[in-house]
Amino acid sequence: MRFGWLLLLLLLAGGVYLYLNPDYRSRLFTSTSNIVTPVSTSRVYKWRNDKGEWQLTDSLPPEGITYETLEHRSDENVLPRPPQLDKYK
Repeated sequence: MRFGWLLLLLLLAGGVYLYLNPDYRSRLFTSTSNIVTPVSTSRVYKWRNDKGEWQLTDSLPPEGITYETLEHRSDENVLPRPPQLDKYK
């Protein structure tokens, strides 16, 4: 019986601590979110066609064309900075 009360008291104290420290609470729950939700990556190929236009495809370009492989994580929403915006740094 005493063990049950002690366990209840510890759980209550932990809940109060998390309630009073929202920064710690958010770090605790965001650090474990990757464990629950697996992160997937997708691969994209970047290359130029005969007209010099950039192409982004999920399949390899035709043989003999130089390409760049880009990998993107599903949990990120970040795009690279376009070269034309570099002059505004």
